[in-house]
Amino acid sequence: MTMADLEKLIQRIEQIPTLPIVSQKILLLLSDENVSLPKVASLIERDQALAVKILKVANSAFYGTLSKVSTIDHALVILGIEEVRSILLAFSIHNFFSQHKDGHFDRTRFWKHSVVCSQIAKYLARYFNVVRDDTIFLAGLIHDMGKVVFDQYFHEDFLKIIDYISTNNESFSRGEKQVLGITHYQVAAKLLQQWKFPEKVTMQVFYHHAPWHDKNYLTSSIIIYLANIFTKLAGYTCLEDEKIVTIDDLAQSKAMKFIVESGFDLDAPTMEKLLQQIQEFLAEERDNMLRFFDTETGQPSQNTQMAN
Repeated sequence: MTMADLEKLIQRIEQIPTLPIVSQKILLLLSDENVSLPKVASLIERDQALAVKILKVANSAFYGTLSKVSTIDHALVILGIEEVRSILLAFSIHNFFSQHKDGHFDRTRFWKHSVVCSQIAKYLARYFNVVRDDTIFLAGLIHDMGKVVFDQYFHEDFLKIIDYISTNNESFSRGEKQVLGITHYQVAAKLLQQWKFPEKVTMQVFYHHAPWHDKNYLTSSIIIYLANIFTKLAGYTCLEDEKIVTIDDLAQSKAMKFIVESGFDLDAPTMEKLLQQIQEFLAEERDNMLRFFDTETGQPSQNTQMAN
């Protein structure tokens, strides 16, 4: 691809419509430091679908509530303002891309990967005693949105990428660089900047394949990097024939050496044990987390169960 072609591609990305927000009024309220939670709850309750989904999150195992959370007021106390904002933004992206189904990308498979990755990211944050970071859920959920952009707005090129990685047994990242000269995480980061998403979320998405380049949010970007890998190892890939790194190869990689030096105590046996714990967590939470976006539930794909 020539520089002129690349410039045209970027111009097309800039013309992608503004993200429709689930509720501008709610997000505006949430940006107010002196926000009244009852007022926010009242607005959320007017959107039954949104209210149900927020209650699902509040009742998930992560928050360890002793009794069922049955009111939005209680859910807001459990989740906190930042978490609710992340949920609203997540629904905005999901609704935006769900409205366009003219591509051949398996959106159900994509959302399974995305939702599971967001939950594994939160699991890993807790596992590594990371101070509560409400951006991790959102970054884990939307880290691969650039792939949907390629399918939806650059469909012929997307098919060329799929053909390339299938023929050459290469990663999606290698294929998109070969075909387009630009990556899904670069495209996603540009869109998130256009849509004025929080910088921390944008950077985690941008660096989810190379967290060692993130000088400002290194720990969070490492969490998303690991969550993406463990999601695939657990059997939830974006693509049917996606190339997956083995734990042994990961343990011996330069990437893992950097991650260990950054304070993450991980070797092959530890990662094997961690993967087993993640799979047990997913077995308990699968139905709840995948219904979060009205995504059909299901077992991990057969082609990746060998990694378990």
